[in-house]
Amino acid sequence: MSERWVLAALGVLALGALAVPLPIYALYVANLLLMYAVLAIGLDVLLGLAGQFAFAHIAFYGIGVYTAGILGNRLGLPFPLPLLAGAILAAAVAFLIAIPALRLHSIYLALSTYAFAAAAQWVFHSWDSVTGGADGLRLAPTRFFAWHIIDDRDAYPVLLGIAIVTIALRLGLQRSKLGRGMAAMRESEPVALASGIDVRRVKILAFTISGFYGGVAGGMLPLFQSYVHPDSLGLEALVVILTMVVVGGLGSVGGVLIGVVVMGLLPELLRDAAVYRELIYGAILILAVTLMPRGIAGLILRAGK
Repeated sequence: MSERWVLAALGVLALGALAVPLPIYALYVANLLLMYAVLAIGLDVLLGLAGQFAFAHIAFYGIGVYTAGILGNRLGLPFPLPLLAGAILAAAVAFLIAIPALRLHSIYLALSTYAFAAAAQWVFHSWDSVTGGADGLRLAPTRFFAWHIIDDRDAYPVLLGIAIVTIALRLGLQRSKLGRGMAAMRESEPVALASGIDVRRVKILAFTISGFYGGVAGGMLPLFQSYVHPDSLGLEALVVILTMVVVGGLGSVGGVLIGVVVMGLLPELLRDAAVYRELIYGAILILAVTLMPRGIAGLILRAGK
């Protein structure tokens, strides 16, 4: 029940921003949080729901960003075609990664998938003719048929709609047979196998769905931002998303959204300490794992009992 109240409160706040004439910068931060929400929920499908410690998620996000950006820039495709193309390509790559990853567990899975994320960032940085390389990629304003999204105020309702749909799908997944299979696999793969669950299939689907979410989040970026650089798709971004999920609460949609809000707003409070941002995020992550193994969601559930 507590998670439903959390989701309802966050939903009211998000919808309220449509009616309140917020400053442009506040809307930019809101748009960023909506994108982070989709990205973090996608990572939580793999980490929290399926229990797979894989860290290629930032690569799927990058695939979504560059695919949507390139299709929008060079072909001028209207929204949502670039976003869907990026999401499908990211899901396909995740599917391919899942096949060899089936043989790996724990630290070996984490290291191999992080290595893929590092390799993807190298491709983004080096493939000058496609991604713009070290100069980054300028993102053209998004065209939604006859309507052009030119500022954060235009982008906010579109991003909010995408976030609502993806959150609803994530809640539906959690309650579905597939979601229950993922949860059983997270608790114990041998027990899941003994119960008749096709662990291989469930793992592949978990990777694929997580990759799709990462691609959707990447496709959301060109809606409110005009530039992407490969340096923004590295270790720092991965730590930020991982911290959001862990601090909020693994496996809890409401908890992850709280983590997104808390950790997403933290940079605004750390403007004078930007040099130490990665150190602060790392320290928060260690403290959360040590002192709050179930995150903020666990504290809320414990207080509600």
